[in-house]
Amino acid sequence: MKFRINAVIAAALLLSAAALSGAEAGNEDIEVPGAVNTMPSGDLAEFRPSKPMELLTGQDAAELDEIMKTYNADGSSLLVNSAPSYYYYENLDPVAKEIYDVMLGVAQDPVSEGNIGIMMTDIDPEGEEYYYEFNVAYRALCFDHPELFWLYSGEEAEMYYLSEAVSYGGFYLVYIRMLEPFANYEKQMSAFNAAAEAFLAGIDRNASDYEIVRQIHDKLIELVNYNDPVAAGTSVYLSRGQDLAHTAYGCLVADSGGNPNYAVCDGYTLAMEYLLQQCGIEAAFIGGMAGSSELTAGGHAWNIVKIDDVWYELDSTWDDSGSVEDDLTPGTEEYRCFMEALNDTAYREKIDHYLFLVSTDRITHFIPGDEYNYITMDQMYQLQLVQESVHIRLNNSSRASDCDSAIIALAPNAMQSYQ
Repeated sequence: MKFRINAVIAAALLLSAAALSGAEAGNEDIEVPGAVNTMPSGDLAEFRPSKPMELLTGQDAAELDEIMKTYNADGSSLLVNSAPSYYYYENLDPVAKEIYDVMLGVAQDPVSEGNIGIMMTDIDPEGEEYYYEFNVAYRALCFDHPELFWLYSGEEAEMYYLSEAVSYGGFYLVYIRMLEPFANYEKQMSAFNAAAEAFLAGIDRNASDYEIVRQIHDKLIELVNYNDPVAAGTSVYLSRGQDLAHTAYGCLVADSGGNPNYAVCDGYTLAMEYLLQQCGIEAAFIGGMAGSSELTAGGHAWNIVKIDDVWYELDSTWDDSGSVEDDLTPGTEEYRCFMEALNDTAYREKIDHYLFLVSTDRITHFIPGDEYNYITMDQMYQLQLVQESVHIRLNNSSRASDCDSAIIALAPNAMQSYQ
């Protein structure tokens, strides 16, 4: 297991000399390397707007119509999602909802060139209004459907739209299709489905919703390691799109470099959402900024989860105190104290669940109390492995795209923490 200092180590403070009679013994404060905010942030995949509309001639449109006529859908799809509903879809405006529906149909078979979706709209597809609606629908689809990891990353598969932009009685025809056939669809979807099935095989789905959420949360943070190279921009080179570490695939299978179970925050979040959906538990993706303060916050993602008709916030990435290797040197006093704290079952329970099913108010500005202090067994040092922090939704941040802000603004608030 690899470890990160999951927050400011609150000085690894030497307890008072009066209490320990340590001053005379020559004890000194431990200097902890990087005693600053080291919580993962700045790792949310940036919004990349779709390719602009491609203008068709009448002949081009006729050729697309012929391609569509020859397409024979066999009714099968590798896409699996048992969610009873999809939060963002249910809250979109009618235009974005229709675009979303057409996109989802195209996603059922992203390999066949003849699988082209078509819709009619009274909005000029050459204009900014339709372009905005298209991008809102695109992102909402990706946020609702983590199994469309290839669409979210855009590494190998993207969608775009085409139109003659000619009004027929006040309406326009718009074609929506894949930019190119997704060559790795069968291989990657099969691997994803197998990994999800294997993960869920160990989950007791007959338990209460709370217990199911906890099982999935705990198993996920045990399985996954935080992907520092992707967060730092030093991973494999991609000609386009985002590394699969940003997706549920990176979390449950592998990142774009082939490293198993190696993800960043949106990968954790989308995997958590997908696994909960398969158990009939409603969850949604929250994109935002997070860090030690609003000034220093970087891009981040987490979930909101519904249990017994009540919404709760959940950040599995920040709860993963065992996600990646820390900066401490094995064999040093700092390392010994840190590892002792993490190996203490009661303390580990606290720091692995400190952002588990909490209220929006609590996660928005979290201030740890004394319950997060850890005193070493020799009574010499006091550590705190969580810190004061903020979580700011995209719709409340000036650093977000208009599309993402519009979607995240639809998310519900959690009024209470789970008791």
